[in-house]
Amino acid sequence: MKQYLPVRPEHPVGADLTALAELSGATVIGGDRTVIGATLRAQHAGAGDLFAALPGARVHGARYAVEAVAAGAVAVLTDDEGLAILRADPATADVSVLLHPQPRSVLGVVSARIYGDPSQRLTLLGITGTSGKTTTAYLTEAALRAGGRVVGLIGTVEIRIDGTPVPSSLTTPEAPDLQRMFAVMRERGVDTVVMEVSSHALALGRVDGTRFAVGGFTNLSQDHLDFHHTMDEYFRAKADLFDGAAPNHAAAAVICVDDEWGEQMAQIARGSAERLATVSVTGAADWSTVGEVAADAGLQTVAVRGPDGAEHVLAVPLPGAYNVANALLAVGLATAAGVPTGTAIGGLAQVRVPGRVEQVDRGQDFLAVVDYAHKPAAVEAVLATLAAQTSGSIAVVLGAGGDRDTEKRPLMGAAAARAADLVIITDDNPRSEDSASIRAAVRAGAEAVPAAGRRAAEIRETGDRAAAIAEAVAWAGPGDVVLVAGKGHETGQEIAGQVYPFDDREVLAAALTERAAAPEPLIVYLAPPEATVDQATRLLREMVTDAVDAGVGSAHRTDADASQGRRTWAFFGDLADGGVDENARCVTHDLVGRRAVRLAVDQTVAVGDTRAVRALYQGAIQEGSWGDEAGFFLTVDELLAQQRADAGTAAAPRAGDMVLIAGGGELAHALVDIWQRTADLTVQVHNR
Repeated sequence: MKQYLPVRPEHPVGADLTALAELSGATVIGGDRTVIGATLRAQHAGAGDLFAALPGARVHGARYAVEAVAAGAVAVLTDDEGLAILRADPATADVSVLLHPQPRSVLGVVSARIYGDPSQRLTLLGITGTSGKTTTAYLTEAALRAGGRVVGLIGTVEIRIDGTPVPSSLTTPEAPDLQRMFAVMRERGVDTVVMEVSSHALALGRVDGTRFAVGGFTNLSQDHLDFHHTMDEYFRAKADLFDGAAPNHAAAAVICVDDEWGEQMAQIARGSAERLATVSVTGAADWSTVGEVAADAGLQTVAVRGPDGAEHVLAVPLPGAYNVANALLAVGLATAAGVPTGTAIGGLAQVRVPGRVEQVDRGQDFLAVVDYAHKPAAVEAVLATLAAQTSGSIAVVLGAGGDRDTEKRPLMGAAAARAADLVIITDDNPRSEDSASIRAAVRAGAEAVPAAGRRAAEIRETGDRAAAIAEAVAWAGPGDVVLVAGKGHETGQEIAGQVYPFDDREVLAAALTERAAAPEPLIVYLAPPEATVDQATRLLREMVTDAVDAGVGSAHRTDADASQGRRTWAFFGDLADGGVDENARCVTHDLVGRRAVRLAVDQTVAVGDTRAVRALYQGAIQEGSWGDEAGFFLTVDELLAQQRADAGTAAAPRAGDMVLIAGGGELAHALVDIWQRTADLTVQVHNR
């Protein structure tokens, strides 16, 4: 991944070590020096910097002080252990030291003072929560800019100044990086900053020394329990943005109360915030929705009511009920910062958020989406959003990150299995962990979902992420959805300490392009084992609908030459109808055969020696004009022999055709197997 040198203010303020010692309770060892910058990274040190040498899990930061001093650092903030390391090396023996027993605890306020306490002269909006921070930040930025503000954005995806990206390798800034960026933004005319505030940033003091004008809360669900250990501890870290006892609490608060954690957060804010506004899309709140949401082609429209009782029409250019909540929270944040409600709402119209339900379109006849969902609740929410947009099937490609919360891995697999038809488990960012072990945990969760609550007809495991994405693309049929989840906007994949270039959006686009250039597949719709007449009929309608959309079948082609292929087929064995007598079964099977012909299926084939199967064949014959629309075989072996003889001709399914298989026990497996063995034929199977 490309590394960038930090952007620095052109006119640094600076501070003397003695002033910093008085501010922080530290002690100056050596001569007093004026420092004009601060850094935790020796490779980023510059002339006049204070280098923060903190104790680490494996090595003390003072071991890197030689590099920092050589680059121009004039002082070091450290503890007693760090001081001993410095004095033992001739290159750092005489460097001035700001000594504190817990240097990280004062790094934020020290950095803020060095850069002139820039957040004191900015309107700073901080957004915290488990999901939705990035989307809400982009929406809030747009609302503020519509109100004439010059806005800085500091988030997971990027850093922006007045809409222009600032090159940076940092997605979670440490305290010196954050304060330096605030100072740069001030110099460049920024008056308002929107910032994502993670629980790590709050717990580790990365935002110490920062003054928040407004704090926003989205929601809370399981994440980061490798760091916080319990949900209560996780909540308490987030609450520091709203608790009056915390040094960095926001002056005003806007809190979504659609979950119990939001209700608790609002209670905390009521005791300390100068102003509090609640937000809800499910119940009563200061900001709430009125009536139903209307959705059309990714645009959601809903009436909302503000704290003054006035109603407005909110248009959200992003799909999903959760994005209505994010948008309403953004409006609440912008108005808390002084932007008129109507102006704030109008600013949301054209917002696009990288890697958040981001569509990748290469002209395919199905929806392909990349999303950052990497938590169980987020996976569940984005799949629910996509399910509401399609009547087709859904494939999801996902994994779980290494060296992170292990408890959520099976939960992510379970969320995928409950809401997608095909689950492909792959690698995310394994980091230092064994990738197969991570995949196994996700898969175990998916496979543990009881059949009654499982939508997934198939669960696969493919470690290579690019190959997994290609599998999902190859599987998709007309009207289906492919979701690549977990990495969103990220442009690298971290494996065993190395970050390799990898962008889900680019890989997905390449797979779509390759599919478009490849020969058409034979698309096979498989009914469930022991399919009933009703299930077979529903799947027949689904195939015919897809065929109409794709122009497949003699009734839907402009070219009526059957030798050109692209035909529809329906293979039926004995269908299950428990408890119904044989005469009634014959009637229902007869109707299935007739319906296939009425729906313009090119070839209806009945396989089996039961009365019901014969009735299905007779129904197709009697419904057809010439009888050529139907075929009959007593046994599966007889059918397979004929398929082998006809392979590659118009008498057997070929590339571009659509095929339904229902009933008949091993009929489906046998047919798919013989087609997959046919040279130059790619078979795309849809289990229903």
